[in-house]
Amino acid sequence: MARATLGAHAQLMTGAELALSARVDGVTRDEVRELLWDQRALVKGNTIRGTLHLHPADDFALWKSLGSTRWREQRWLDWQELTLADAEYLREAVLAALDEPLTREEIGAAIGGTFGDRIATDSWGHLLAPAGSELCHGPPRGRNVTFVRCDRWVAGWTLSDRDDALRELVRRYLETYGPVRRDELEHWFAFKLPAEALDGLEEVDVEGEHTYVHPGTAFPDAEPAGVRLLSHYDVYVIACHPRGHLIPEQKERIFLRGAGPNPALLVDGRVAGVWSRTLRGKRMEIEVEPFGRLTAEQRHALADDAARVARTYGAEPRLVEK
Repeated sequence: MARATLGAHAQLMTGAELALSARVDGVTRDEVRELLWDQRALVKGNTIRGTLHLHPADDFALWKSLGSTRWREQRWLDWQELTLADAEYLREAVLAALDEPLTREEIGAAIGGTFGDRIATDSWGHLLAPAGSELCHGPPRGRNVTFVRCDRWVAGWTLSDRDDALRELVRRYLETYGPVRRDELEHWFAFKLPAEALDGLEEVDVEGEHTYVHPGTAFPDAEPAGVRLLSHYDVYVIACHPRGHLIPEQKERIFLRGAGPNPALLVDGRVAGVWSRTLRGKRMEIEVEPFGRLTAEQRHALADDAARVARTYGAEPRLVEK
């Protein structure tokens, strides 16, 4: 499922855990963490748009092959008060230090000097960026993040040609989230696509919008149905376009001043409310605010999904509808 959705957004680890539990029956937080840190079947790292995602281990190099070279640009170097030679040195020094998972403080100690001090104290990890295409997360130590070289952590690690990787990921996006306009796809990738990126695709009209699909794509007659509680940064909300169809009202509750997406109540494929959760011992209080009136059937489905959210963390649900 992490492969099919093009990664589970993991800026908040709970968001990734709930994204997977919403799509795979019975998945718990402990199972996700076992796949990450024990089996290494999932890998956590900065990929699409430079944000944290969980990907299958055998997919991770494909995503890293899009690796940003922003750290070579003069604007970034000036921002970090570095020369290009400094950035190149940092890349090699960080990679040399990371044969095993280390915290930022440990990486800084290994490198030493002013650069080491900056790495150790910068929670954003800006000076790790030159080595970013070769790094993933290791197991956390309490509240401390660790980093490790991908070729030490991921079996069969080999980067692909960037253009080949981009073509493959455009293809996958259209399979999962299409149809899509070029500007919507560029918004999702967070960079301009080369002119040939959409070659071979079919252009179709969707309510007056020129969008792209794989040639011969057939659209089902069935309407989306069901109720789902989607957590912070769920990939369905991030990747679905146009946003006006996805979020027909109160969009500011989901994307507040550009931040988000916040937790969303999904009814029949569209955002129809917001929700929050609070864990109190063994009980999880789930407060839901629909934007409109729910039917009896939808309220029953909502109760079932609230129970799913609580089960992910081994808790009992208490549903409160505002």
